[in-house]
Amino acid sequence: MADTASVRSPAGSSARSPETAEPEQTIERDKGPVLERFPEFGDITAVEWVTKEFGRPSERAGPTDFRVSGVAQLAKADTERLQQEHDWVPAEEPPATLGGISPKVPKGMAWEVSESFTYQVTGGAFEATFFLDPKAGVMVFDAVNPSVANP
Repeated sequence: MADTASVRSPAGSSARSPETAEPEQTIERDKGPVLERFPEFGDITAVEWVTKEFGRPSERAGPTDFRVSGVAQLAKADTERLQQEHDWVPAEEPPATLGGISPKVPKGMAWEVSESFTYQVTGGAFEATFFLDPKAGVMVFDAVNPSVANP
């Protein structure tokens, strides 16, 4: 396995320019919706996240695509568990998120990524990126249409 990994955001771009900046998004702090979609995180002591619906407006009723980005503070025991259960490698690029959460992503972190963790969470059913700083116990996530886990 390589020593580094390059990860692109689910939206396909790892950078945001002023021309593509999203409108203001409301920052949510409710852990419930995050844990429903990402129970693998374990105990979240704090979380801030935003979501954005996208796609073509349609007069037909049907599912709406959405993207969710956030920053979660994981409990120390869960950070250690994730490090033991998965191979994490240094990320080549910093996390890419929706513009509304970007200011909340800590700077100067030692971000790591794990293909096995990403697959465990997504099962290949949706696109997502997960960046962990194991020393700080901070997880940055960005996903398109993440499924709610089965109870």
